[in-house]
Amino acid sequence: MRATTAIASLLLAGTAVGLQNPHRKARTVQVEHLPKHLSTRAFKAAQSDDYQFLTNRTHRFLVNGTGIPDVDFDVGESYAGLLPNSPAGNSSLFFWFFPSQNPKAEDEITIWLNGGPGCSSLDGLLQENGPFLWQPGTYKPVRNPYSWTNLTNVVYIDQPAGTGFSPGPSTVNDEKDVAAQFKSWFKHFVDTFKLHNRKVYITGESYAGQYIPYIASAMLDEEDTKYFNVKGIQINDPSMNDDSVMIYAPAVSHLNHYTNVFSLNDTFLSDINSRADKCGYTKFLDAALTYPPPKDFPTAPEITEECALWDEIVAAAYNVNPCFNFYHLTEYCPYLWNKMGFPSLAGGPNNYFNRTDVQKAIHVPRTDYSVCSETTIFENGDQSAPSALGPLPSVIERTNNTIIGHGWLDFLLFLNGSLVTIQNMTWNGAQGFQKPPVEPLFVPYHYGLTELAYGGAPEPYNLDAGAGFLGTAHTERGLTFSSVFLAGHEIPQYTPGAAYRQLEFLLGRIKSLQEQGEYTA
Repeated sequence: MRATTAIASLLLAGTAVGLQNPHRKARTVQVEHLPKHLSTRAFKAAQSDDYQFLTNRTHRFLVNGTGIPDVDFDVGESYAGLLPNSPAGNSSLFFWFFPSQNPKAEDEITIWLNGGPGCSSLDGLLQENGPFLWQPGTYKPVRNPYSWTNLTNVVYIDQPAGTGFSPGPSTVNDEKDVAAQFKSWFKHFVDTFKLHNRKVYITGESYAGQYIPYIASAMLDEEDTKYFNVKGIQINDPSMNDDSVMIYAPAVSHLNHYTNVFSLNDTFLSDINSRADKCGYTKFLDAALTYPPPKDFPTAPEITEECALWDEIVAAAYNVNPCFNFYHLTEYCPYLWNKMGFPSLAGGPNNYFNRTDVQKAIHVPRTDYSVCSETTIFENGDQSAPSALGPLPSVIERTNNTIIGHGWLDFLLFLNGSLVTIQNMTWNGAQGFQKPPVEPLFVPYHYGLTELAYGGAPEPYNLDAGAGFLGTAHTERGLTFSSVFLAGHEIPQYTPGAAYRQLEFLLGRIKSLQEQGEYTA
C-alpha cells in the first residue's frame, strides 16, 4: 500500500563551511531598472563578472540580492520566477536558482526538491541548505556558512504544479506524470540559463524519495546528455517503500532505542513490545536486518487496526510531551516561533513567503502561499509503486552514485525502514548490502571559517553543525547509506556539517565519507 492520506500529509516537503566567499562584493542590478529589451550598450554596462548568468533572456528573473525583505545582507546572484512545464504539463513551476562561485561547479547543476507531496522546496532553501537561513527560534535571517551554493550551483523547484508558488491545479496521477512534467520544465530551465551539457545531481528529502528516482530514471532513459546528464542522486529520510516497512514495523524498535527520550512508563513499554511481537514486527526486523540478506526475504506484516503501533506511540508521547515532534525527537516545549510554520507541528506564522513584498522580490504573482499546500497533488493517491520497488535500483546501476541518508532522531520515517528496504533491493548483481553498514561518517573540524569567508581572524569553533564522527557511512556497488546521529527528518537543518560532507561526496569532491581532512570549499 502507499502512504495513507494522514501519513502522506505529514511527510515533509521532505548546514558545513566554505573558505570561498559565496557572496559577491560588487553592485546589485535593480531588476525594475532593467528594460525588457536592453540595448547592446546598456546590457553590457549591466553585465559584470559578478553576474554569471545575466542575459537578455534571464534578466527578468534576476533577484536583487540586497532587496530581499528582512535580509540585511547581500545574498548574491540569484534568479527566481516561473517557467512552463509544457508540453507534458499545462502550468508553470516556480524556481529559485543560486549560481555558485566555486570554479569546480562550472560543469554541473544540483537540484533540490522537498516532498509532501505538495510541500514547497523553499522550506529547504530557508531552513536547511540555502545561502540565507531563517530557522525556527531565530530572530531574523542569517548567512548560512554551510550553504550548498559554496559547493555547487543549486536550483530549488516547487513541483509538481499545485505545490508552493507553482500554480495548480495538479494534473499528475502517478510518478510517470511527475517525471514527464519535470523533464519538460527542466528543458525550459536549461535553455533559459544555457546550462546545456552539465552534470545533473538531484537531491531532496522525504516524499522526494518517491519523486527523485522516477525523475532521474526518466531523464536517464532519454540518453540525452545535453539536457539530462544525471550523475548522481541523494534522497534523505526518504519515502521509498510501503508504510508497513518505513513506518510501522520499525516503530517499537526505535522507541526502545530512545526510551530515555520518550519517558513512557514501564507498563506502556511492556505492552507495546508484547504487541510488536504478536504483530510479527520483531521477527520481521530480526530476519530482514541481516548481512548479507536472507535468500527468502520476509514479508512485512500487514497493518491492521490492532497493529497500528506507531499511532499509539505518538499519542502516548504527546501525553508526556505536549510539544512532541516526530520529525525531531529531542524537541520539548515551548514550540519554537517559526516563520515558515513547518516542520514545527505548532503551525506558526507561516507568512514570510506569503508577504506581497517577498513575492514581488522573487517575481511571482500575488498568491496565497503555503509551505505545504492544501491542494491535493494526487487526486486518487500516487498510483506508482514505491520507488525502491520501481526505478531506484536501475538509477543506482546507471549512476553508481546514489546516497540514501537518514537521521536517527526522525520518528516518522525510520532508519531501519530504509535499511530493510535496501536489504530487499537488488542492484548491480546482488541483493542488499553484503556487510553491515557500520563504518563511521567523518565530518571535518573547522576553525572560524565564517570569519575567513567574510573577513577577520579565524577562531576555533564548530557552531551547531558538529564535527568528528557523527554517524555511519557505508558504500557497496554504487549505493551509499549514511546515517546521522543527531539529525531529525531534515538532515541539513539539524546537522549541516554532515549534510555538507555528504554533498561533497555526491559531487565527487572526496573519495569516501570516511575521508578525514578539510572541507573542499
